[in-house]
Amino acid sequence: MNAEDRVTQQNNSGNAVTRRRCVTGIAAGFSSLPFAAAWPANPTDPALTGIDTIDTPAITVRSPAAVLLVALTCAGRRLFACGEHGVIIYSDDAGANWVQASVPVNVTLTCIGFATENLGWAAGHAGVILATSDAGKTWQLQLNGLQANQLTLAAAQAAQSGNNPSPGAPLALARAGRFGEEGADKPFLSLLVFSPQKLIAFGAYRMTMITLDGGKSWADWSLHVYDKYSQNLYATAVIGTDIYLAAEQGLVFKSSDAGNSFLPVASPSATTLFGVLGSLAIGVIVFGVAGAGFRSIDGGASWTPLALTTQENLVAGLLLPGTNWILIASDAGTLFLSKDQGKKFSVVSNTPPMSVFALQQTANGDLLLAGAAGINRLPLQILANA
Repeated sequence: MNAEDRVTQQNNSGNAVTRRRCVTGIAAGFSSLPFAAAWPANPTDPALTGIDTIDTPAITVRSPAAVLLVALTCAGRRLFACGEHGVIIYSDDAGANWVQASVPVNVTLTCIGFATENLGWAAGHAGVILATSDAGKTWQLQLNGLQANQLTLAAAQAAQSGNNPSPGAPLALARAGRFGEEGADKPFLSLLVFSPQKLIAFGAYRMTMITLDGGKSWADWSLHVYDKYSQNLYATAVIGTDIYLAAEQGLVFKSSDAGNSFLPVASPSATTLFGVLGSLAIGVIVFGVAGAGFRSIDGGASWTPLALTTQENLVAGLLLPGTNWILIASDAGTLFLSKDQGKKFSVVSNTPPMSVFALQQTANGDLLLAGAAGINRLPLQILANA
């Protein structure tokens, strides 16, 4: 079983990029990684209060599927979406009806993912990471941005200590100092869930956190992403035994050691990339600002532009299970479909008039779209006829 089979990962739009429709994670070899300076989860610490959005529960909405939603995923047959003001919703009937979950924060949540049908995480603005153990009905705060900043400082200090300090320690300390001055203002943007114990969260300015115990404690992992400029890390995908990150300024990072290190590969352009997806058959596909899209069949050593004739920002993507079909969505609501492994793309007709931030297929094959207008459904037959 390769990493594509055993790792459930979520990109910035919350889409599963594995072979299974809603996979369950299996442990993926982090047991030997150093885990110094871990922060015990304690969101009630009085020293960390004073940030209204962290201390205030999510708003309760009358129509939970009609608010701005930016991420979709599933665990078993249960569907999930999350978005503005801490809203997390779930559906047990393929998206026909939705229930709002109990969430302790009032921030925009950007990503959501599950290790099992019961155990999952969501993350977003103000550096928050939430966890659920009851299949998404209730959520608990595990980490906030103030705690994350202190972990970043501890990691930078550790890099400078000892007999063999890291040459990047001065830059790391300066970066950690800025984080501390700016407060809990940085969002997480994507989640990589390996198992019920192992999770990496990626975010703005290379903010990266790891847990090896299901979120009981966390550690900064940003020094394991080799980007001295600290660009935003927007999306992650597991392809074969490798993990890819799509980032700001056209950067792409790759890990071939189960997430211990993320090294830069060839950059397809200087255009910011919002999404990454792929498979062993298709290769790696990245996409982003102003219609930029590229494909690599050699692990990121070289890239070929996708035939996407648009200037719209491409923000979400999905591989349709059981096929080699590739679906990419723009923030203007246009859907681009390829049925030939990315060689050609056509525009899907008769789509709902809405901005689209996330895509997810239901158990019956229909497509759910999440965006500023909430949830909309697109029958599978429309894609089949495109």
